[in-house]
Amino acid sequence: MKVALTGGIGAGKSYVCRLLEQRGIQVYDCDAAAKRLIRSSTEIRQALTQLVGDGVYKDGILQKQMLARFITADASNACAVNDIVHPAVADDFVRSGKEWIESAIFFDSGFNKRVKVDCVVCVAAPEDMRIDRVMKRDNITREMAQAWIARQLSQEVVMAQSDYVIINDGQQNLEQQIDEIIKKNKKTMKTILSIAGKPGLYMLVSRGNSNLIVEALDDTHKRMPAFATDRVTSLADIAMFTMEEDIPLAEVLAKVGEKEQNKPCSLNWRKASGNELVKYFAEVLPTFDRDRVHNSDIKKLLQWYDILVKNGITDFVNDMMPTEGDNVADREG
Repeated sequence: MKVALTGGIGAGKSYVCRLLEQRGIQVYDCDAAAKRLIRSSTEIRQALTQLVGDGVYKDGILQKQMLARFITADASNACAVNDIVHPAVADDFVRSGKEWIESAIFFDSGFNKRVKVDCVVCVAAPEDMRIDRVMKRDNITREMAQAWIARQLSQEVVMAQSDYVIINDGQQNLEQQIDEIIKKNKKTMKTILSIAGKPGLYMLVSRGNSNLIVEALDDTHKRMPAFATDRVTSLADIAMFTMEEDIPLAEVLAKVGEKEQNKPCSLNWRKASGNELVKYFAEVLPTFDRDRVHNSDIKKLLQWYDILVKNGITDFVNDMMPTEGDNVADREG
């Protein structure tokens, strides 16, 4: 499940990130990633040089002052730079396999349109407290801190667009608020489904008394009902045969993700020969049962992997935890 953490300057996002990390949740830092990619990405370097000018990099080192002058010269310049950097950050986040992403300007910059998340958490604090925090942290005047806050989207607007709000005012229990959000998110884990006779994968949207509402994980994202006669199966209930114990499909997908660094499959499974499929899968799962796992099974697994990655689902083990009542037949029993 993908979660965006946002909030204005001085709200305390960094502290919330540290508390999340104490709970075993790694948070993707958009700002740090953007700085890293601007330094290291050849594609970004070429695009920024073409946009800003040859002097924006000197001996491979970004000239920050030149870039800053370009960005502040005109609002359209900032948008142009974002159009170069933000897609790279979005792709890097998907490949990272992390479920939480932190961005101070998630809505301001339109980054919410580049990254598909399941919910947004806003960290909020009283404005006077935010001003004091920024003044102490950056050793600046009150007027400068107020000006920085004023340049961002108002806290009220960000809160209204978020699914959850964490109040970091020193009074309300911060850790309790975080734990409650984590608990709620676990209850809304994605249920990924396969429907016999239908191509691709589907995500469970809601349950009725005698049917499920599912959404196709393709470019259409079409929603439709699924009935007991459709033979709906949750991917969390599928396992792969090995020479030892059977392994849950989610764990096998995670092994493919490790091999591919959560990028699309490097093997063209549509055109691969049987020997190529077996050789690839042996690198992923050396102990797979060659008598019971057929080439068509390997091909289907790699197809599902690519569908999931394309939809930003890369934490396979956590995102595909079993959910009671996934199958219509289970509900009718």
